[in-house]
Amino acid sequence: MDHETVVAYLNRVGITVQAVSDAAGLRALHRAHQLTVPFENLSIHLGEPVSLDERDLIGKIVRRRRGGFCYELNGAFALLLEALGARVSRVAARVYGEAGLGPPFDHLALIVRPGDGSGPWLADVGFGSHSDYPLRLDAREDQDDPAGRFRLADAGAGDIDVLRTAGPSTGSRRASGRWRTASRRAGGSRPRRCRTSPAARSAPG
Repeated sequence: MDHETVVAYLNRVGITVQAVSDAAGLRALHRAHQLTVPFENLSIHLGEPVSLDERDLIGKIVRRRRGGFCYELNGAFALLLEALGARVSRVAARVYGEAGLGPPFDHLALIVRPGDGSGPWLADVGFGSHSDYPLRLDAREDQDDPAGRFRLADAGAGDIDVLRTAGPSTGSRRASGRWRTASRRAGGSRPRRCRTSPAARSAPG
C-alpha cells in the first residue's frame, strides 16, 4: 500500500496519525474503523463479485466509501496496519449461533503486534458488533471496553473463545456474544461460500 493510499484510508476513518508504533495508535485506529466503516453484505445479496485483492478492497472501502463483511473489512484493515509498520496474522474464526459453532473459516480475525513490541492484540473490525478496541490475546481476565466486557478463554487445540460477558448483546441470538478464533491462517474459501450458500447469506462475519 503506497503512501497516498495510506493517507486516503486514514482520511476515510477520520485519523491523521500515520504510524501504528504503539498500542495507543492501534487502539485509536481500531475504534475509528469501527465507528466509520460499516459491516454490510450487500454485495453478496446483489450478486456482485467479491474480491480480496488489495486494489479491490481499497477501491470499495476507501475510494467508494462502502462497508463490507469480515474478510473485506479485516482484510483491508490488515493491509493498512502492515503499511503502518505492524505485524499482522490473519486467523480463521467460527461464530457461535443458535446451533453452536458455525463452519470453519466462517469469520476472519487479526492478531496484531505493533512496532513497539506490545501485544499480541486480537483485532476485529469486521464482526458488526464487537469491542471498540482490540483485546489482549494473552489475557484471560475480563477486559472492559465501551462496547461491553470481554473475556478470552482457551478452548483447546490452540483455539480461543471470545466471550462478551457484559454489554448490550450478551446472550443475543445473533451470535450468543461468542466466537472462536483458531491458529489456522485464513484462506479464500469463505467469500466463495458466501456467494453460493443460502445459509451463509445472513452470517454476521
